[in-house]
Amino acid sequence: MELCNRKQWRSVGVLEAARPSQYLLRLRLVSLPLLATLLLLAGIADCTQEDTAGGRAKEQSTFRRYFWSTADADHYKLSEDGEVAELVLDRIAASGFASHTRYLFGRISIQMKLHPGDSAGTVTTFYTSSLSGKHDELDFEFLGNEFGKPYVLQTNVYAAGVGDREQRIKLWFDPTADFHTYTIHWSKKSIIFMVDETPIRIYKNNEDLGVPYPGQQPMSVFASMWNGEDWATQSGAIKLNWDKSPFKASYRHYDVEGCEVPWYKGEVTPCISRKSDAFLKKATIQDLNDEQLIQLQWVTENMLVYDYCADVYRYPKPHPECRRNSGIQDLSPDLESIDALFYLDPSDTSSW
Repeated sequence: MELCNRKQWRSVGVLEAARPSQYLLRLRLVSLPLLATLLLLAGIADCTQEDTAGGRAKEQSTFRRYFWSTADADHYKLSEDGEVAELVLDRIAASGFASHTRYLFGRISIQMKLHPGDSAGTVTTFYTSSLSGKHDELDFEFLGNEFGKPYVLQTNVYAAGVGDREQRIKLWFDPTADFHTYTIHWSKKSIIFMVDETPIRIYKNNEDLGVPYPGQQPMSVFASMWNGEDWATQSGAIKLNWDKSPFKASYRHYDVEGCEVPWYKGEVTPCISRKSDAFLKKATIQDLNDEQLIQLQWVTENMLVYDYCADVYRYPKPHPECRRNSGIQDLSPDLESIDALFYLDPSDTSSW
């Protein structure tokens, strides 16, 4: 944080982290001004510790330096080497973590391994949020399912307090068997959600169409595991089975390269000025190349199970940005013939 006189541009590696239990979970159960104050005080406390601890601060893990946790020792656990964080959900509490630092544009990434077996009703997340009244937010939300049925990965984009732009996909692998990388590329031009280097969604800046875009409010980084049984699995039809608890999810290899906005000043000018363009071009993917377009089209055609743009019941009048953000690409015949990038037959996912 700038409170510790760090640089405006920051690249941070490996996660060790975690904080909110129910209090941070979707920013619904705590007032945003209070939460912002708590984040600020947590940052000040860490800076004070660095100043007084001297050399010991240099030995701190990435988590202790860059993240904070509100969970107790039973619901948030850090590996001995500080490289893996485990979140736990049970009848007593949920859990999660939050970054000390806010960013306005950049690349934000983490590796996750989800709870195996029966996870119906659980929601496991990795997301960013501005903590403001009309907040911006970019979401990865993993919706648990019954034993033998796959997780559903939901992405969502909030801008100026308005969300309802959900997409849901099945994954082409078992996210409970090993760690996989989930990345948000957030630039002035677009937001690209990626799974293991594969783009699964692109959300372009459509302000010229009158559609708000997350481009003015800095956001902190969060993760959480919580009870979403009212909606997470089959629209709430399948409830969370507490007999299967505790539910656990692991995080590691946190990485971010973005424009940092200090809490105590809140100055966003360096991040939105043209001076940041060269940095963002290096740090983020803003346009998809031919190979990535093929990958996105494969995901859209084979793995997409819900798209707000196709939901005529909720939205009889289509959103103006839907045409531009479609994963169905107008590919040339040469590109359409390339099938080496089509990872698996979607039916293969039924085995898990």
